Amino acid sequence: MRKTAVFILIGILVFVGIAFGQQKFYGVVQTMPQQGYVGQWNIDGKTVNVTKDTKIEEKHGKLAVGAYVEVEGVTFEGKFIASELETEKKK
Repeated sequence: MRKTAVFILIGILVFVGIAFGQQKFYGVVQTMPQQGYVGQWNIDGKTVNVTKDTKIEEKHGKLAVGAYVEVEGVTFEGKFIASELETEKKK
């Protein structure tokens, strides 16, 4: 029951973003989960937590190690939770 409440709260915070200040950065995917997208990623040395609620967009290529991405999200209890992860063309 408590876990469900925590996931609901995280979902609300991720998509509202205002409560903790939405953050955005660009970087190269260094590591990602072996199966699917949900889990911990390392993007330019930063730990990024991707959830089932994270919006994934692959307009500029497949998400993979080495891909250049835009990451949006919030920091909650010391963890960066991604609300959106999108491939981009390298600048």
